[in-house]
Amino acid sequence: MEEEYIQNLKNYLVEFDKLPIAKKKITALLEADNCYKKGNIPTKSLPSLEFTETEILEHLTEFPNIMELESHLLDFREYIIEEYGIWHIYSQEWLQDLEKFLGNELTLMVMAGNAMLGKFLKNIICTDNLDWCYQDNEHPNPWTKVEQLDALEAVKKYLNNVSNIIIEWCPDGTDIDMQILHYLRQKKWKGNLIVVGEKLGATNSKAFWKEAHLERSVDLNRHHKSFDFIKDQVYLAK
Repeated sequence: MEEEYIQNLKNYLVEFDKLPIAKKKITALLEADNCYKKGNIPTKSLPSLEFTETEILEHLTEFPNIMELESHLLDFREYIIEEYGIWHIYSQEWLQDLEKFLGNELTLMVMAGNAMLGKFLKNIICTDNLDWCYQDNEHPNPWTKVEQLDALEAVKKYLNNVSNIIIEWCPDGTDIDMQILHYLRQKKWKGNLIVVGEKLGATNSKAFWKEAHLERSVDLNRHHKSFDFIKDQVYLAK
């Protein structure tokens, strides 16, 4: 998929060269892809990949493929999932906000996947059972060291040592998030449970979103921008 998807973006860049609103979106995706290829992340958040109805109507005559372009742009998330095993798309700006929030405290990340986020954080323990069944990318290629450990077992193992636990883009077909939430409540843990996901949407169990006491963190959402139809945000859960 890689060659075809990226080549199509490059073709669109030529076709829409004289339409700045389109060129900006295409260029941002090409730059993001280059970052991922080099083992890095984009400096800034991606722009919205959709066009407004007004923009489409205004430019449809001169650029009849504008809706086709939008559809291709919105395939970007699927492309990077398949190509890089990346589900959560964020910027260096957001990463700096997260680093500031975590401070120098030890942090545990469960279900870390390819641990792209873990690569850029200090004092972090990344864990994942690496059993990626029912996922689009079934070939883990971690960006940093990942301890092969079930999420709940990881919480039990490290709970007394960490001040923060991160659950980032938990699959929606599991109740492991509920198991973790119940365990933390049972232990009366006082740390920060940071959850990155789409409420009652693409991530986590419905039971988790309904039962967890959620606070949408202002500091952690300042530079966390949704760019497509998935509106993930950053929450503190109790």
